[in-house]
Amino acid sequence: MTRNRVGYRQNGFILIVVLGAVLVLSGLLFGFNQMTRTRLNTADSFYRMEQTANGARAGLQIALAAIRDTDDIGTDPRFSRLLTGDNQLSLEDTSCSITVIDESGLLNVNHLKGPDGQIDRRCIDQFLRLIDLVNHQERNDRKRIGYGIVPCIIDWIDSDDEVTHLPFVQRENTGAESSHYKMRPPSYPCRNRPLDTVGDLLGVKGITPEVMNRLRPYLTCVGDGRININAAPKLVIESLSEQMDGALAQMILNQRRLRPFENPAQLRSLPGMTDNVYRAIKDRIVIRPTEQFYRVTSQAGMADRKCVVEALLQRNTQAGTVDIILYREM
Repeated sequence: MTRNRVGYRQNGFILIVVLGAVLVLSGLLFGFNQMTRTRLNTADSFYRMEQTANGARAGLQIALAAIRDTDDIGTDPRFSRLLTGDNQLSLEDTSCSITVIDESGLLNVNHLKGPDGQIDRRCIDQFLRLIDLVNHQERNDRKRIGYGIVPCIIDWIDSDDEVTHLPFVQRENTGAESSHYKMRPPSYPCRNRPLDTVGDLLGVKGITPEVMNRLRPYLTCVGDGRININAAPKLVIESLSEQMDGALAQMILNQRRLRPFENPAQLRSLPGMTDNVYRAIKDRIVIRPTEQFYRVTSQAGMADRKCVVEALLQRNTQAGTVDIILYREM
């Protein structure tokens, strides 16, 4: 009996050791399996992320080729869908949408103050009218955009530290310099130089993300300050003069869809275009800008992944190239 008990104890000990070894090996295998799955999922996620990013980059290359291969993408019917954003492409498992905006048709906020340090009254008046038009066209429950952002933008982009006051504006006519921004949490200095992108306006007093979204379609920070009448949105055209109403602005849009304007004098033949209106806008408009800038947004998506590429392009007519001035990938 004693020998049998000893044998049973030895066998039981061996069994416990074997079971322990099995449990340890099972834990190691389970951990290895989990680690392998995690790495595979990470690799697959990275692959899908890169595939989506490559789709967005491919959309930018399509826009680059279109701008390079035509004298004016805004007047070329082959690329009209790029300007409307109604342009969906399928790239393997990725869908891509491309939008091209001709910056020459937008109001250049860097020109609110001239290189001589003097404010540009005509540009400021146009901006004030544009604010009125944006406020008027949107729902009544949205907060009104105030005139105060205009002097604040002037102080944001000029090089001095003197607060701007616009005496021809009755309310909200005072800007903000570094003394204001240093008191904000967190504090930061006033920019005091021209904008690189319109997105730089988000630091300006009074410009919230909502205000930015409402004004962004009508503003630029490149070009010579004149408005390309063949590319401008309706509200920008309407803001050119107090005498320009919505009906005349719409008539300009309708006419350029049929046939783009070849010279400013063709505007005079439009019904409702009086001599007073034409004289008020002729120095503010252009047909063929000497500098051509385009803002491209290429967005690609696949399953739960999305990538957006934004770029500012400049067309070099002499070299026949298109240069990327700014690039951002999100």
